[in-house]
This record gives sequence, structure tokens and C-alpha cells, in this order.
Amino acid sequence: STCSGVTAISLALLLLQNANSLSITESSRAQSARSRLSEAFRSPSKKLTLHPEIVLPEPSDPTALLLRASEVTKLSQVLRTRAKANAVFVEGTVDALAPMGKEQEDARGNFPGPVPIVYSLTDTSDLSNSLEQLQTVDGVEGVMLSFFGGKEIDSVDAYLEEAKSSAITDMCSEIWDAGLQPIPELVLSPGSEWSEEDVERLVDAVKDTCGGLDPVSIVFTNGEVDKSEEEESDEEDEEEDSTPALSIPASVSKRLAFIGSIRTSAGGGRMNQATSQLSTDKFNGAYLRADCVPGYRLNPDLNVVGGFWSAAMGDLKSLKSKNFSFRSKVKL
Repeated sequence: STCSGVTAISLALLLLQNANSLSITESSRAQSARSRLSEAFRSPSKKLTLHPEIVLPEPSDPTALLLRASEVTKLSQVLRTRAKANAVFVEGTVDALAPMGKEQEDARGNFPGPVPIVYSLTDTSDLSNSLEQLQTVDGVEGVMLSFFGGKEIDSVDAYLEEAKSSAITDMCSEIWDAGLQPIPELVLSPGSEWSEEDVERLVDAVKDTCGGLDPVSIVFTNGEVDKSEEEESDEEDEEEDSTPALSIPASVSKRLAFIGSIRTSAGGGRMNQATSQLSTDKFNGAYLRADCVPGYRLNPDLNVVGGFWSAAMGDLKSLKSKNFSFRSKVKL
């Protein structure tokens, strides 16, 4: 009987452990980040919200480093007042990001008010250090985490298989503990299709991976199509593949915001077509990747980047955007 008593206690402890691991309590800071991001990702009028990706350069000489702070501040102001972004995803060092956080936070109480910043984490091995630094930066509300190192998934079973050996639950927990929101990015295999039932199962699986709490949003990105295959397929197929093919059930859409990545380069009406497709598929927002900016990798000039997003987002937000392409040099 002593043996069965020990077994019962062990079982009780195990159940308690499981219950604890599945109950994440958000701090008031994390709750405030959730409500700010939720507001930014969802439009009351059901219009698609727009979120540009900014890649901040790492200058090699001290003069450029000094200049960068003022350039980042200026870019931040342009994204808030002229591009009227709903939220901004930023990749770069936390030092590079700091002036943007300050500019946004200083705008609290003004119109337009601050735009929430989501930090795109590129090196998960440095998460603790990054979070420590991010806690000293105003305006940052979330951290985007590319699940499974950006490995493509083509089914819910493939997701569950990857999730078994992943340390993502601990990472999400760390991000919540820092008072921020983890934002999962899932990279889907090009051409994979997801039914309403698949999407519901996938979102439930993500909730489990996050530790039992729905994230405020999930970013869905299509894996990059192999260039040789792309040339073989006609242009129409390529455009269809540029946004994730999800059937989003209304019941799941109430739980969190669905954000679709757009990587298509500006020109030929491609961005317009991709955002329209996301709207049709009932996504809440579009994550406009840096790839949309012509030549951004060769010339990460922040003034050019700010000018591009002001023109592009003005066009995309216009009700008659197809006729409004005179504002930018290329038809989006």
C-alpha cells in the first residue's frame, strides 16, 4: 500500500507539473502589449491592416553609426505620419532599433499616435540577451519567432512532428515573462493548401507549442519557390502562390489575428493583387516584407525605404488604389 501511495503522489505531482506548464499568466505589461498589438493587427472596418518590414543596416564606420540614429528616427516618423503603418516589424540590432522606439513612444498622446514595433528575432540562441536589451527600449510590444528555424511545413502532422523536439515553448514563455508578445511565424510549403479543419488544428497546435495560450497573432509565410521552377510556371500561378492558401474559419479568427506575408516585388500591380488576395481569404493583415522594396538589399538607404513605404502604403490603403498609382513611380 505504501508503494501505491507513492505512485499516487508521483502521479499527482506529474499532473500538477503539466497543469503548471500549460498555464501561462500574462503580466500587466504583456497584457498591455497584447491589447496594443491586437488593435494594430485588426481593423474595426475589417480592412486589411498593413505592416512593413524594416531591415536596419549595421554601419561599419563610426560616422555612419552616428548618422544612423537620426535616419532611424526620421524613418520612424515617416512610417507613423505619412505611411500610416498599423505596426512595424523590425530586423536589426536592438541598438539600431532604440531611436525608433523612442520616436514612437514620444508620439503617445499625439495624432497619429505611436505604431507598435515587433522585433524580428534572427538569432534564437541569443534570445535572453536580446530580451534583456529590448526591455530597455520603448515602443516594442512583440517578438516575431520563426518556428523551427523557418523550416517549411506542408501539413498539421508535419508541424506536430517538428514541434516534438523544439525548444519554442520555453522561448515563448521567456518572451511573455519579459512583458512582450511572442508572434509565431510559420513558413508553409509553396502550393500547400489548408482547409478550415486543418487551420483549426494548426492553430490549436500552435497554442500548445506556445504553452497553452493563444498568441496575439500568427504570421503565415509561403516558402520561396525555386527560381527554376518559377520560370517554368506561368506568371498567373506565381501570383497565386505569392500568398498563403488558407481557409480561415470565423471561429478561429476570433481567437487571434491572421497575418499573411507578401514578398512580391513592387511593379506590375503585384502588391495590389497580393493584398487583395489576402483580403479575399479573410486575413486580418499583410506583413509587407522588405523584398517588396526595389533593390533594398543593395541599397538599404533608409530615406529611400521611407519614401517607398509612404507611396506604396498610400496606394494600397486607397479605396481606388488601382487608379492611384501616380503617387509612386511604379504600379504596385
